Amino acid sequence: MRRTTAWIVVLGVVITGTASPARAQDGFWVSIASGVAGASAPTSYQDWWFETPHGPPPVAVTQLSGVTAQATTGGGSSFFTGAAVPVILTATDGYAYLTAGATPSELSQALKQQMAGGQGLASTTPVPSAASVPASADRLAINQTTSATGVTTLALSLTSPSGTSLVNSSVSVPDGGWWVLGLGANPNAPVTVNPASGSGSGSTSTPVPVPGAASTPEPATVLLAGVGGLSVIGWRRINRRRSQ
Repeated sequence: MRRTTAWIVVLGVVITGTASPARAQDGFWVSIASGVAGASAPTSYQDWWFETPHGPPPVAVTQLSGVTAQATTGGGSSFFTGAAVPVILTATDGYAYLTAGATPSELSQALKQQMAGGQGLASTTPVPSAASVPASADRLAINQTTSATGVTTLALSLTSPSGTSLVNSSVSVPDGGWWVLGLGANPNAPVTVNPASGSGSGSTSTPVPVPGAASTPEPATVLLAGVGGLSVIGWRRINRRRSQ
């Protein structure tokens, strides 16, 4: 009886050691910055952090209106208009970004979250006029408008594959200015940060879990739960036999 109990305990300890801890890089940053032509410091900036269980998802630009944009990764750049969507950006091993207007060559302030910790550009080349949108991709819609008084506004909307709204915001773009939309993981992204609203002006880096995605447990966790249940059953049977 004692040998059986010992094996149950040892098996539980071994499997506990194989469970994978949650990693900070299992998620991604979305940021938007805009500024005056020729100036690298943004006049407006917002960012959001999203936790995902399996790393940054692809992002598909499914709508672009009022402007010509440029998608950039380490694999190259691509100018596109609304006629070329969907455009697929994959940032699993770095970051990607979209720009429009008189974009400065120095983007460290506009992409501060994506570049933190020395993170580099993602290796996968942007895919314009993609044949289809990956089922796991978040959907990004971008709309730039100019009012009768000359005020230019950039609106962006990001939704999950299931259609849940993740980001719905806008920034003002100075006359003749630029905007930069950053996408991608930061290896030093915080697991716990100070509470914030998640929208509006300024840095808003509250962790936002993607609805439904975080509910999928890792295989090791499932196995551990199963063995734990069997251990309890075995222990009860042993005690029952001893009492008889």
